[in-house]
Amino acid sequence: MWEILGGLFVGSVVSGVVPLVNAELLCVAAAVAVPMAGVPLVVAASTVGQMIAKAVLFALARSAPARLPRKAAARLDKAVEAVRARGGAAGSLVFVSAVVGLPPFYGVSLAAGALGMRMGTFLVTGTAGRAVRFAVLAWAAHALGEGSAQLLATDFVGALIPGR
Repeated sequence: MWEILGGLFVGSVVSGVVPLVNAELLCVAAAVAVPMAGVPLVVAASTVGQMIAKAVLFALARSAPARLPRKAAARLDKAVEAVRARGGAAGSLVFVSAVVGLPPFYGVSLAAGALGMRMGTFLVTGTAGRAVRFAVLAWAAHALGEGSAQLLATDFVGALIPGR
């Protein structure tokens, strides 16, 4: 089981930076492969791996505004003021994006950093959202995986073997 969790963790980190690697698919596959007691560990490995990558993106974007041309920096300052005027809307957007993936969490991570969101707020809301997303996927996959295995073992195999 530890090999599965280690691979899942590494895959989740890579997925957080390279969108072509699908963390959700990795999470589902791992959840089906581990016993029920391992499902919370699947959720934790997926969530922590993703948030490490997103924190790196956030930090990179946070340092980017200092390198922007004057005109772009002025536009970014206007956007920052608009976000601040909305109060907790930025944290809510990070949470929703982390749960449902719309808008894409990759872009939201970059935007949150560039707009100067506090790292703590980003990490708390993003981690909570990713944990919800991966928990739903992992438990559903595990439950369906167990149900499919039982169905295969009893009904399907039984129908193929005459006299059984």
